[in-house]
Amino acid sequence: MYARVAWVLTALTVLIAGADVWVTSAYRGLLSEEAVAVHGFPFVTGAVVGCSAMGALIVARWARHPIGWLLLLIGFSASISLLTEAYSVWVATADGPGSASLGGIAGWISALLGGQLALAALAIVFLVAPDGRLLSRRWRTAVVVTLVGYAGYAGSLLTLPPAQFDIDRQELGATGSVLSILGLPFITAGLVAAMVSIILRLRRSQGVLRQQLRLIALSAVFVALSFVYLIVAQLLNGGRQTWISSLPLFASFFCLPLLFATAVLRYRLFDLDLIINRAVVLALGTIFAGVGYVGLVLAVAALLNTRTSGFWLSLLATVLVAIAFQPLRQRVVRFANRLAYGARALPYEALSEFSRRLTEPPSPDALLPAVAEAAGRAVSAESSTAALQVPGLVGISVAWPTPGNGSPEYQVPVRQDGDTLGSIGVTMPKGHGLRAADERLLHDLADQTALAFRNAAMETELAGHVAALDHTTEALAESRRRIIAADDAARRRLESAISRDVLSHLQPMAERLSRLSVVRSGSTAADELEQLVDETNAALDSLRELTRGLFPTQLGRAGLARALSSHLARTNQAVALHVEPSADRRFPSRVEAAVYFCCVEAVRAGSVTTRIDLRVVAAELEVQIRGLAGHQIDVQALVDRVEAAGGRLGLDEAGLLTISIPVGPGEPTQP
Repeated sequence: MYARVAWVLTALTVLIAGADVWVTSAYRGLLSEEAVAVHGFPFVTGAVVGCSAMGALIVARWARHPIGWLLLLIGFSASISLLTEAYSVWVATADGPGSASLGGIAGWISALLGGQLALAALAIVFLVAPDGRLLSRRWRTAVVVTLVGYAGYAGSLLTLPPAQFDIDRQELGATGSVLSILGLPFITAGLVAAMVSIILRLRRSQGVLRQQLRLIALSAVFVALSFVYLIVAQLLNGGRQTWISSLPLFASFFCLPLLFATAVLRYRLFDLDLIINRAVVLALGTIFAGVGYVGLVLAVAALLNTRTSGFWLSLLATVLVAIAFQPLRQRVVRFANRLAYGARALPYEALSEFSRRLTEPPSPDALLPAVAEAAGRAVSAESSTAALQVPGLVGISVAWPTPGNGSPEYQVPVRQDGDTLGSIGVTMPKGHGLRAADERLLHDLADQTALAFRNAAMETELAGHVAALDHTTEALAESRRRIIAADDAARRRLESAISRDVLSHLQPMAERLSRLSVVRSGSTAADELEQLVDETNAALDSLRELTRGLFPTQLGRAGLARALSSHLARTNQAVALHVEPSADRRFPSRVEAAVYFCCVEAVRAGSVTTRIDLRVVAAELEVQIRGLAGHQIDVQALVDRVEAAGGRLGLDEAGLLTISIPVGPGEPTQP
């Protein structure tokens, strides 16, 4: 029902604002100085529609929220003020339809429901934002000052006859002048107080509430400063409204509903649980006091059947109601908490329910969300976290109800046998500190979950070790697959080389020997025999070369530098080999073999501009091979060889291959 009323008021506001635009356009341009600087189009028109829509949206979600109804009041009353002001000016200056008295009445209504009412309502909105309560009881004075200011302004208007009202000039009598003194200055003081209240709230807030208050503080400061600016500007220019004096206030009024909408819809501005709780307590207390008071007065009067003074009878009834209500107060508060907070009103029931959930040992993925939710609901926290510490691994943390943006305000460690297993943290709503009973409850929850935390930590640690073993097993399996693939590839290359370089010489020999046995003697047989000897020697040379590729004998006899020089000389490759004196010595056989075969493989895949540099730096043999850019090379095979020797390998985009292998003190340089 409330939501329907709110949306109906919003629809009426839109219709009235549309009528105001039509009336204004009938006698002056919408973008003229009078329309913009004096009447406020389009800023004020958009602001009143925005206030009504924002208020309706809040009321649709929270029917009795005061800020929603105040925004609706601002939007609806301001739209009526705009329309009646436009009509009054139309009648007075442009011979609009209707009599002069009707125009005067319209102007009087416009002044009564206009800017002063909107500013007074805005001051109250800012004073109670964002939780619907004043910052403290002392701030009631600011509300009273604001209401007195508007009452003085309205009272000054009531001293004027509406039919003769002049919207541009009012001649107040003595009474009206006195009342007008309480008008604008007092409303201005209320706005300044509202600005100070918002700033104080902002300084004391943090987290999501701070983000909300930033937007509200921005709108409050904007409205207050622009209003002060309007007063100063009008004092300086003789009271005339111009573009310079009016636009800041109109722009701030236009931005106000937008800033409120961003705060409400994005940051969930209003804490309804608290409002419902306080409303239920107040309502039940009022009902009990009213019914008890009336009942006691009637009962005592009927029982005594006397003309006892009304004062003493009322005093007696008040005392009895107060005495009777005190034992019921805790039950009323408990009922209100139960209605507002649900299971959170009975935290130890929630703790008992959580204990039943721990009868089956949960996994860490299920334990931490359950602990965070139980802690948050038990103490009515705005957010809560549960963190698990796992030795040797990164800690696990879960937030409730949504992932948090910062650390919690209160933290309770979870310990068992002197070991810290994790923590439980909560962040309370603004204005709600953690009570001693809530802190004891969190400690009880921590003690209850300690064993579950230890089991979860052990399970997580074991899962981490299993994952590491799985990774190692997979790496070993992949290494075995690469070794087998490399061995198969080497066998295929060897078979291909033997077929090409050795068997090509040996296969024709059987037929040629049979022909030689037929010839037996003569020069032909001698020539044929000499060719067979040459073919046999060529096959032997090829076979020796192949065996050198498997493992060169010179590498074992003379060392890495001379073996590389010999290989480059035999292959007739124009590769520059530079060996610094520090590297011209013997190294462990596994190091020499790894570097030699990596260089051979790289040279085979490189270009004619390939260069090899050998040096020892900081007890490491460093090999740099240049000129490999754009060439196909089996990098993984080289990595396997180097890592097997305890080294590392890198290949950059410029084609520079770098190998570093730790080496101990070597033998002296060979002559």
